[in-house]
Amino acid sequence: KDLVDFALNSLGLSQVIDTIQALGTDYWNQIKQIATQLLFAGQQIWQQATVVFQQLVTDLQNHATDALPLVVQAIGQLTSLVGQSGKRDLVDFALNSLGLSQVIDTIQALGTDYWNQIKQIATQLLFAGQQIWQQATVVFQQLVTDLQNHATDALPLVVQAIGQLTSLVGQSGKRDLVDFALNSLGLSQVIDTIQALGTDYWNQIKQIATQLLFAGQQIWQQATVVFQQLVTDLQNHATDALPLVVQAIGQLTS
Repeated sequence: KDLVDFALNSLGLSQVIDTIQALGTDYWNQIKQIATQLLFAGQQIWQQATVVFQQLVTDLQNHATDALPLVVQAIGQLTSLVGQSGKRDLVDFALNSLGLSQVIDTIQALGTDYWNQIKQIATQLLFAGQQIWQQATVVFQQLVTDLQNHATDALPLVVQAIGQLTSLVGQSGKRDLVDFALNSLGLSQVIDTIQALGTDYWNQIKQIATQLLFAGQQIWQQATVVFQQLVTDLQNHATDALPLVVQAIGQLTS
């Protein structure tokens, strides 16, 4: 049960998914990216975003034929909200890996909406598989060249690149952020034991593992110690898994 589905359901979007998808993959992908990012943005931003999403659901149910401007407006509000939620090491890593460091100022000068979209796409590409990463790198290299040669015409160049990249990211099956996090934390060998306790515990572990990717090196290292201990304990005392997992979730949540 995907992080994206969890985010969409938590935000009450399940009842208007068809309406948003009918607008095309660009808008749907932006909504999914924003919903997932909100899981990592802290309680205050989550609550503000929930208000925007509730209004969007109400509006779409009452005015489905006018869906496009409603969704565009909501994406604008939500993108600016998500932008408040602190820096991510992963984002800087993605931008540098794609060679964007030399045109950051040019893109940022177009406004936070475009900059946030570029950051979201760059981060998603880290988990999209080698083939899509390579295709995206070509688009970004062209964008960098174009921006260096035509900085005064930056807006249409960036808009075009975002369109191409969003459709690329949309193709990227589920090489999931969650799997990446679980494997990095050494949990692959006790997945069955945790899943056997029920979806609630398993979903909490997945959410925590994924959040840790964005929590900085120090917290990642502390969490790795907790997870290593959990793996050892579960391998030695699988029949007493529940209290071990509950204890670990408590330590990791704090």
